[in-house]
Amino acid sequence: MSARKSGGFTLLEVMVALTILAVALAALVKSGSDHARNTIYLQERTMAHWAGENLLAEYQSGMRPAAVGDLNGQTEMGPYRFGYKAQVSDYSATSPFPLPAVRRIDIRLWLLPGDESGQRAVVSGFVLP
Repeated sequence: MSARKSGGFTLLEVMVALTILAVALAALVKSGSDHARNTIYLQERTMAHWAGENLLAEYQSGMRPAAVGDLNGQTEMGPYRFGYKAQVSDYSATSPFPLPAVRRIDIRLWLLPGDESGQRAVVSGFVLP
């Protein structure tokens, strides 16, 4: 009868356990970095939307003239600086009864420094001319 010592794990068992742990930790780190990146992106989009709403409110309150055409500019919201393009156009709705003429305002915002291809928000609204 041969007696075998059973005092611990074999080298193979330890290596398999370490491999499983390494894969699990790598997945956890990737998940954490994806979450952080997504959180920043959502914050940028939220701030861009708020900045667009502020610009639209300026048009609706009469602080900015709603002249037909395009206007480019920059605005800030929180720690971010955004470029924007406001497009003002005449708008007439089709309905069975007459409606007053209004102007449609579409505001596209992107994070600076950058261009319009990195758009973060679009805000649209209507004003009376």
